[in-house]
Amino acid sequence: MKPIICALLVWSVLVNPAASVIEDDSAYIDYATPGTIPPIEIQQGSIAASCISITNHGNLCYDASLIFQDLPPGITVSPVQSQTIDTGEAAEYQITIHASENASVGTYTVRIADNIANDPYTWQSVELSVTTPPPPPTQAPTTRVTPIARGIPTRPYGEEGAEMGGMDASIWVRMIVIIGAAAGIAAVLLWRRR
Repeated sequence: MKPIICALLVWSVLVNPAASVIEDDSAYIDYATPGTIPPIEIQQGSIAASCISITNHGNLCYDASLIFQDLPPGITVSPVQSQTIDTGEAAEYQITIHASENASVGTYTVRIADNIANDPYTWQSVELSVTTPPPPPTQAPTTRVTPIARGIPTRPYGEEGAEMGGMDASIWVRMIVIIGAAAGIAAVLLWRRR
């Protein structure tokens, strides 16, 4: 009986560490994977945003952030905060891409992966297009208006009311009407006195 008990004790000592090693190894299989990322387009000297999803297919919770590779010159990505992803859940990461004014124009393939400790990276490729900004809008030409008169407008010379001896024709007409009216009134008064 003693040999059987000793054999069981030896077997339990050997089997338990092997089981824990198997569990530990399974914990570090790549269960967290990024989803498909739509193409990103950005203009020189501007900012663009995108959303990246990481899904946990494993049986443990992971504390995950993102890492980036193959960023073209002049392109930077704002740091992404780490998130804890529960088993079977997905986490959304909002990233902000900055392009300097002299960023290289072209289409590039950028690689993005989850950064989980002791978990192999699963790289997801995304197409990043850097374009030149459109030229500034051209302003419509403005027509310059030349003022006709800067002071009191005067009537033009000629047939439409010419100035007579330095006076406007309308003044002459007014004076003739006033003198005629005064003469008519005087004539009526003289006639009544008779």
